[in-house]
Amino acid sequence: MPISPNSLIHFTNTKEALIGILRDAFKIKYCYECIKSHTKPKTLKYAIPMVSFCNIPLSQIKNHLESYGPYGIGLNLKWGQQKGLNPVIYLDVYSNITESIYELQRSTINNRKGSTVLTENQKQILDILCYAKNFEADLERRGHKKIKNYRFSDEREWRYIPLHPHKNSTYLIGGNTYNDDRPLYNSKVSNLILDFTPEDITYIIIRDESEIKEVIQELRYSKGKKYPLDEVERLITRIVTSEQIKTDF
Repeated sequence: MPISPNSLIHFTNTKEALIGILRDAFKIKYCYECIKSHTKPKTLKYAIPMVSFCNIPLSQIKNHLESYGPYGIGLNLKWGQQKGLNPVIYLDVYSNITESIYELQRSTINNRKGSTVLTENQKQILDILCYAKNFEADLERRGHKKIKNYRFSDEREWRYIPLHPHKNSTYLIGGNTYNDDRPLYNSKVSNLILDFTPEDITYIIIRDESEIKEVIQELRYSKGKKYPLDEVERLITRIVTSEQIKTDF
C-alpha cells in the first residue's frame, strides 16, 4: 500500500482564483525561487514558470491551508504523470550535493551572458535547477508574513514546468532580471496552460459551506457545455471544505 496519496493538490488564496482554474484550466506563471548552500555567501536566485502541487493526504494539509490558502483543487496522480509533472529534488544546505548543484547552476547562468541559446549541456543543467528546492528555508511571499525555517519537504511538491518551444532555450531567468520586470516575463508565458478534464479531478476545496452553491453553479456553467452531464454532476461529490478538513481529518 503506497504511503503517498494518488492525488496532487494545488492551493490558492481566493475563491476567484479557484473558479478561474475550474473555468480556464491552470495558467502558467513565473515563480521566484532560490537555493542556499552553507558554504556559499550568496543565495542562488532565479525564476521559472510553473504550476505547483502537493502530494499529501487531506489529513495532513491543515498547515498548508494556513500557508497557501483555503482553496484548492486535487487531481489524479496519473494525470500528473501523463502531463509530465515531476517531484521536486530537496536539498539540505549542509549537503555536498547542494554545493555541487549550486556551483553547476551558478556557472551555467553566469556563462550564458544574456544569451537565450544554450548548449545541450547547459540546458540539461538548468533543467535540474527547475526541480530543485531547499529542504528547509524561510518561506517568503508578497503580502504575507515570513515563516522562519519552513520545512518545504513536508509539501512533497510536484511541478509542471512547460517545455520551451526551441530545443536549446529555457524559460529560466535570473532572479534580479525577473524582479526588474515581472509583468513582461509573465506576459511571455500567458498563452500557456495546463489543462484537465472533470474525470481528472479528485477534490475541490473551498473555504466553507456557504460557497458550495456558487461553486456548483460554476461547475455546471463552465463544464456543462463541454462534458457529459453525469461527469459534471459527479464533481459535486468531490467538493470538501477547509473547515471540514480541519475538524474531520
